[in-house]
Amino acid sequence: MTDSELASKAQGVARCLSYNGNEHEAEAKHILLEMAHRLDNQDSRVHKKKDGFLIVNARGGSRFLTFKESMLYRFFGVLPNKVR
Repeated sequence: MTDSELASKAQGVARCLSYNGNEHEAEAKHILLEMAHRLDNQDSRVHKKKDGFLIVNARGGSRFLTFKESMLYRFFGVLPNKVR
């Protein structure tokens, strides 16, 4: 199972839970959604575009790299931690 599939499963399970339930159910929902968010941000790819480098996470969230981030990526292969 890939990270993206695991994140989708976690969001699906969290959808069945409610924040209005008892405190354990609300905490479980919060943790599952946070886990899905972090897994999505770990799996990111970079595309070279005419305007610069575009970074895209597993869910399709995207943004262009800043000048500093693009230099780090170009010279050292370092990707930023967050896409959004």
